[in-house]
Amino acid sequence: MKTTTTTIIVLIIAGCTFAMIDQQKLAEQDSHAKLSSTIAKARSGVDAGGMIRASGRIEGRTERVEIRARIDEQIESVRVHEGQWVNKGDLLIELDSEQLLQHRQLAAAQLRSAKARLERVQNGFRDSEIEATRSQHQALAAELEGAKKNLDRVRRLAAENAESKKTVDDHLTRVMALEGQVAAAKSNLDTYQAPPRTDELNAAIADVAAADSQLAIAETNLRRTKIVAPIDGKVLAIEGEAGELTGPESVMPLVTLVDTSQLRVMAEVDEYDALRIEIGQKASITADSIEGVLAEGQIVEMDPLMNPKESFGQWAGERKDAYSRPVWIRLDDVQDLPVGLPVDVYIHDDL
Repeated sequence: MKTTTTTIIVLIIAGCTFAMIDQQKLAEQDSHAKLSSTIAKARSGVDAGGMIRASGRIEGRTERVEIRARIDEQIESVRVHEGQWVNKGDLLIELDSEQLLQHRQLAAAQLRSAKARLERVQNGFRDSEIEATRSQHQALAAELEGAKKNLDRVRRLAAENAESKKTVDDHLTRVMALEGQVAAAKSNLDTYQAPPRTDELNAAIADVAAADSQLAIAETNLRRTKIVAPIDGKVLAIEGEAGELTGPESVMPLVTLVDTSQLRVMAEVDEYDALRIEIGQKASITADSIEGVLAEGQIVEMDPLMNPKESFGQWAGERKDAYSRPVWIRLDDVQDLPVGLPVDVYIHDDL
């Protein structure tokens, strides 16, 4: 008897549960049916209160990122393909780097040479060079001393008519020449022994700084031969092949990326409805290519600036010369929709 009673109670509870589930399903179906009917009216041009209609397109979590080469160079290899997901820092395209490698090596050699010149100015001449210059000065000074003694002797002999005036003149010329050489040797020795001049030191320091900058520029250009992804995202388009010349002035971007980890819709709300929208409002998305609702979402961002309308839904009564307010709608659990797909947006004004 107890077993029968328990069984009856379980059956009653199960029946009530199934009835509640069926009622919930019917309510959801009725809600979807009403929503579909409202959208259908709006699409046919009939006034469907509670709906704000706008045209839009599918976009990713970020705006499209257009990547161009930052130097003029030939494409060596393309490392990705359209539709591929890449992570930030992944190599997308590699440019020819042979000439830039040579530029870097040349800049590095020029920097080493400039540093050597600076070190020479700072340290002065080697001790062996100073000693050699001193020895040269001393030798010339000794030679000058001997020449002066000979000149004195010749002059005494000339006074006694034992030497000619020409001989005296020759010895005098010799002394004067040696005096010039000794003065030059002394100046040279002073230069070797003197500390570095400020202007020479500053010039050598400037040469090192300039060479260092040239090396930095060469290394920067060399790094730019490897074009990497600035964000995580999907490769939408590649406009280049191995062997083609590319650069910053190219008409088309080399690679276009967008983060499709979260799809959004960018919609243009007509100026007459611009003040009826707010963050958090729900929206239904449809497309001409399929029946019914394509996706659901809610407004997460609104542009504070009105712009001339650029996107049109081609429905009856749509104004062409109006202003619009861009809004962004985050889509719920939607994958693999193509970026740029034109859609119609129905914002739920009554929710």
